[in-house]
This record gives sequence, structure tokens and C-alpha cells, in this order.
Amino acid sequence: MAYKTEYLTQRIRAAREAMKMSQRELSARSGLTQSHISQIERGTMEPGLSSLVDVARALDLEIVLAPKKLMPAIRNILESASATSDTLTLEQRKLVGRLERWFAQFRDGFAIASEADTFRDSLALLRHLPLSADELDRLKDATERLDRWQADPPSSKELSEFAHSVRQLRNSAVHRDRDDAIPRSAYALEEEDDNA
Repeated sequence: MAYKTEYLTQRIRAAREAMKMSQRELSARSGLTQSHISQIERGTMEPGLSSLVDVARALDLEIVLAPKKLMPAIRNILESASATSDTLTLEQRKLVGRLERWFAQFRDGFAIASEADTFRDSLALLRHLPLSADELDRLKDATERLDRWQADPPSSKELSEFAHSVRQLRNSAVHRDRDDAIPRSAYALEEEDDNA
């Protein structure tokens, strides 16, 4: 019998196996019984929403509702991350971590709150998106600015330019098609009116 959540339960099983986690270990992390997890994975039980959320979070996944028009961008990010998830380097993680720690200390230096929020969101994506060699070099350049700012704090204008450069790096990583390096649209346009 095919359930409405079949795709989700298959993804949960794949995530558990990718983490080399047993059903028993997932049971301990999620608070559900091993038998319940087994039934969900085999498709013999339709999981309730709270069970699905508990299992997903135990696997470091989130279940979210997203606007349909954003699905092309979301799919691109997910495909990019899953296709090359092992290529995230330790260096990339360290650089993003350093930027996140710096941001936690100097968030109030941004003149515009939305700019600070965008910077934070950009870092969150850069933590999970594999970067090309060129993009990694750009990330290194961005973190080198932090060294210069230890002795001489940045102006509001410098912070704005810095946030913009990190956002451009994020956009480059999100919109890049990993197969042929042609940028993909992060949105879907409504169908055009044929009578126009």
C-alpha cells in the first residue's frame, strides 16, 4: 500500500543509513520505539506528524512548508548538497564558523537590521553548500578582513560592502548548476498569457 508520506519515509530511512545509524539508535534519539521506526520505514504504518518531526530532527533534518514558487531554488540547493555533501571541506567549515562567531559579537555594528539578518542567513547556507575552489578563495578573502578589523573596526559602509560580498558568494553557490556551471533560476515564473 502506498501512503501519502512514502517519499518522506524513504528519505528518513536513507538519511538514517547514510549516518550509519541503527533503528535502535534512532529510537533512542527520537523517543520512538524501534518497532515504530521499523513500521514507518517499511510503510506498514502511516506516521503521525509529531512522530515524523521527532524522527527527522533526530536525524538532523527539518520538515518545513515552503511556497511552491520557491521549490526550484530549494531543489537546487538540496540536489547540490546531496550530490557533493562529502566535498564540504574542514577549511570551509572553519571559515564559516569564524564568520559566524565574529557576527555574533559584531551584529550591532550593522546600520540596517535587515542587512545583518541577510548576512546571518547567507552564513547559514554557506555552512551547507559545497563551494568551488574559486568560491572557497573568496570565502578566505572575506575572513581575512576580520584580521584587519581587529585593530581598526570597520565603518558601517565597510560592513555593508562586506555583507554584500558574502551574499554574492552565497548566491554564486546557490545558483550554480554543478553539472555545467550554468546558473539556474531560483524562482519559477508564472506561465505567460498567450493572448498578450
